[in-house]
Amino acid sequence: MKKIYKEYVDFLNNAKCVYISSILEYKGGQAVQASYSPCIVDEDKNIFILVSTLAQRTASLLQGNNVSVMFIEPEDQCKEIYVRTRLTFSCNTQTIDREMGFGYLLWDELVAQFTAKFGDIISTLVSLEDFKMVRFTPLRGTFIKGFGKAYSIRPSTLPGQKLDNISHINFNTGEKM
Repeated sequence: MKKIYKEYVDFLNNAKCVYISSILEYKGGQAVQASYSPCIVDEDKNIFILVSTLAQRTASLLQGNNVSVMFIEPEDQCKEIYVRTRLTFSCNTQTIDREMGFGYLLWDELVAQFTAKFGDIISTLVSLEDFKMVRFTPLRGTFIKGFGKAYSIRPSTLPGQKLDNISHINFNTGEKM
């Protein structure tokens, strides 16, 4: 499983965008929000995005609700459309503050990483007050490489090792993707 671990981590680290599914709670009910965003990933597999509060989807992220995220192989690079390589995580969310509060010490470091990956547009985005940074912390996931090549990703019980417990999903175990 060390090979699969390396493959999923490489797939995650090479991603430019993440697809996001969240639930927006509003007066009278809930609505599912689907979106995408350019992202960076840290060594602990936390996923960071910059989003505008002017976008409807951002409200659900700022509410701190759990989300599901997906990284997927581009259509033009896959051999078979039904088995695109993909990685999904169930995540907690948290806003990274610019000044004081959670993560504010990381703000400048993360902005530098966004700039290195995406260029000068980042300085424009972070100069706008409506742009917020959100961190997705993965809790568990699934890595799918093809038919019969699905793997469950769980946290290890060892300290300091996150999301490195990988097992093959098959019909005999009764586990579902």
